[in-house]
Amino acid sequence: MDADPQLLYLEPDDEITSVIRRLRGADVGRVVLVAPGRSRATSSVVALRLLARAASDSGRSVALVADASTRALAGEAGIAAFASVADATSPTPSPAEPTTPTRAPIHVVRGAGAARSQPAKPIPATDGMEETVAVHLPPLTSGGSSGRGRLRASRLPRWPWLAGLLFVAVAVGASLLPAATVRITPATSPVAPQSFPVGTDITGHVTEELQATVNGTATGERLEQVPASGVVTFFNWNTVAVEVPQGTQVSVDGTTAFVTLERIVVPRGRFGAPIEPGEKSVEVAAVVPGEGGNVAAGAINTIDDASVRQFLRGFPENPNRLVGNAEPTAGGVETSHPVIQQSDIDAVKASIEADLQQQLTDALGGDPDRIYVDAPAGEVPSIEVPDELLGTEDTPTFELTGSLAVDRAYGSRDNVIEAARTAMLGLGGLAGQDSVILEESISVAMHGVSEVEGMLEVQVTVTALAARRIDEVAVRERIAGKTVDEATAELEPLGEVEVDLWPAWVDRLPRLDFRIDIEQAVESPTESPSQTLDR
Repeated sequence: MDADPQLLYLEPDDEITSVIRRLRGADVGRVVLVAPGRSRATSSVVALRLLARAASDSGRSVALVADASTRALAGEAGIAAFASVADATSPTPSPAEPTTPTRAPIHVVRGAGAARSQPAKPIPATDGMEETVAVHLPPLTSGGSSGRGRLRASRLPRWPWLAGLLFVAVAVGASLLPAATVRITPATSPVAPQSFPVGTDITGHVTEELQATVNGTATGERLEQVPASGVVTFFNWNTVAVEVPQGTQVSVDGTTAFVTLERIVVPRGRFGAPIEPGEKSVEVAAVVPGEGGNVAAGAINTIDDASVRQFLRGFPENPNRLVGNAEPTAGGVETSHPVIQQSDIDAVKASIEADLQQQLTDALGGDPDRIYVDAPAGEVPSIEVPDELLGTEDTPTFELTGSLAVDRAYGSRDNVIEAARTAMLGLGGLAGQDSVILEESISVAMHGVSEVEGMLEVQVTVTALAARRIDEVAVRERIAGKTVDEATAELEPLGEVEVDLWPAWVDRLPRLDFRIDIEQAVESPTESPSQTLDR
């Protein structure tokens, strides 16, 4: 026993539930409850027994300081009771003797007002349980009757009212009894998938003539290049005429090259002061076509052919110019021509097919309950491509049109699913002994619809889960009055168990099994209840 117990002072309106909560939250092993003259929490033996059980379960001892009548109730509940705090907290506490409530003597006084007007006798000082109570009864009647007949007759009408009040009290009391909710998520195992055909009526047809037009862009290119041209003049410093063959190459400092377009003979030079070179002009064209061959006047200054250069120089030390262009070269251009290539046509055809497929999806998707036959082999888009389209130049854009003829029979998806689910439930033996197929877990996958003899035949694969059968009546009987741990262990073979108690401070399930609710939870299936292939 702790040397310094913890004192908890109670209020008159404290409920037993709040007192138990404070008891469990105490920091020491011994708790002394100090009650006022009258307190809700200590006014009944039932409440005090709950208090004693809570103290025992939490490993604490509890004592009570209260008046004589409350100490008597504590004695019946097995709780040590004291008349004062000093007695309860002394090193060697000695509980007060429980006082047994006594009934007050009843003095029956017959007669009317004269007897009532007599002064009452003095009441000796007692503990309040030995008072004398005077009960006045009606006087005897002339016939010797004491008036009981009239008294009994006057009380009879009250009994129906009292019976109704008693019924309401019983109903309210039942609703306040402890209760429990037990949720069982059954342990499940997969049932072997079952594949079979399901037949359903054809309820209609969708007939459409779909069309789509898509523009394309030519991404191919042909580059057209024209070489620049001009005139160059050769200077001959030799004493003899020099031949310049057709195709002789000249350049701008050895970079931009041109070739002569014909053979020429450059006349010899004349000696004098200074020497006058012989001259001859000829047309040239740029070796590389395009704008790069358009050079300025005087830019061509080099003869790339060494032998021609040597003959025109005349003597090795001659520093004079051997070739030049008096006018700029011109006409070098580059022109790009767009070309329609195969990849451009293929891209447009793919866009047309996607457009038609989307139109088909929209046409077939208006009613989610419809299930359509698979696309027949002849249901393919038709796209006209002109033979001359491939390789066409200078046409940056083009247009193609496609069409799709659709005729599909359909039936009810819900009918197929219901038939498949019913068939699966009919194969209950697949679940095994003492188990049942969980209807909520059934999943139907559709993967083939065809028209057979005026009906739709749908190939389905059905999956499901099986769980142990749960007898709710037997479950209640097995766990009534048990603690949460005991009930969980008892029901563990059935699956995952969760127990909620009401009120929260009770420590076990009700012994009255009708106060136990059994709920069965089934995990949602991983697949959708209905699946079909895209069409």
